[in-house]
Amino acid sequence: MKRKNDLSRQILFFMLGLTLCIILISVLGTYIFYAVVYSLPSYASSANDEAMTFIDWVWIAIASLLSFTIAVFFALKLSTRILSPLNTVALSLQRITHGDLSARAITKRSHLLEINNLVSDFNLMAERLQVMDADRKSWNAAIAHELRTPVTILRGRLHGLVDGIFNPEPNLFKNLLLQTEGLSRLIEDLRLIGSADKHSFTIQIKPEKFENIVSKSLENFQDKIDIFGFFITKPNIDECIMCDSMRITQCLNIILDNIINYATPGEIVISYRVSENNYCISITDSGPGIDKDFQPYMFEPFQRGENMRAINPQGCGLGLSVARAIMQAHSGDVFYEMSVYCHSTFLLQWPLSDIQK
Repeated sequence: MKRKNDLSRQILFFMLGLTLCIILISVLGTYIFYAVVYSLPSYASSANDEAMTFIDWVWIAIASLLSFTIAVFFALKLSTRILSPLNTVALSLQRITHGDLSARAITKRSHLLEINNLVSDFNLMAERLQVMDADRKSWNAAIAHELRTPVTILRGRLHGLVDGIFNPEPNLFKNLLLQTEGLSRLIEDLRLIGSADKHSFTIQIKPEKFENIVSKSLENFQDKIDIFGFFITKPNIDECIMCDSMRITQCLNIILDNIINYATPGEIVISYRVSENNYCISITDSGPGIDKDFQPYMFEPFQRGENMRAINPQGCGLGLSVARAIMQAHSGDVFYEMSVYCHSTFLLQWPLSDIQK
């Protein structure tokens, strides 16, 4: 972008042009006017008269009118360049305040850099507001959908107990408790996703042995691992890492749960390394991998592939988004890679420096 398009320079050029025109009218115009007038025989006799004549007043009026006309022209030209884009922004703002988030500032490309930036930034803001509003509606619909099933079950069972249809037996209360725990997990997952930034997400950073973190996670899945035919390969590392061990264990639980539910039975490789001042924990399965079309959305809330819905229709698609929220609270992130053999690798990565400060 060239500096000649700056608003301050444009105003300066307009003012200089206006001043130059007025000087030309005052000096050159005066010379030409009187040269023409006094070249006429009828006015030659009054050439040495020092008193103001009618001709002098005529010239003053003409010069003033020309100067005023040129000043108005320059002012209108400059104000049009500035106010026309601002007016379309103002009108679009009024439409947005009345709920029309599709409003955009439409104007011709201005010669003023600041005006172009203002219109561009306004349209970008309006577009993001529209996307956020669409996401909000999608979230509300998804949350309502996920809450409807357990709430309906709880309501039906409780109505049955009140009406005497069901007998108050331990198995019934156990089922109600499971539905309540499912609701609690869903609410906690939504809270974690909603408070993913470091300022509102509370994490307790302290040293913890890598072996202890992995062992706690594997304890929760040992029965499933054996039943479904998986086996774990992990390093024997006695090194301490700085993290919120409970949250990192939760991330491992989410990934292992996804592998057990959707991956082909076989080897699960858990590895650890420090790379470029980052802690890195990777979990690799034996395939079949995740559809490439779905990979860009796999860490978004309530996103599930068609194959995943068919295999596990009860899932809600929050697990991986929770893992990302936890890693972002550690100033890191979670990544996915698929090898040429369609083996999936989930990588948990967060920096040493930011956590240790």
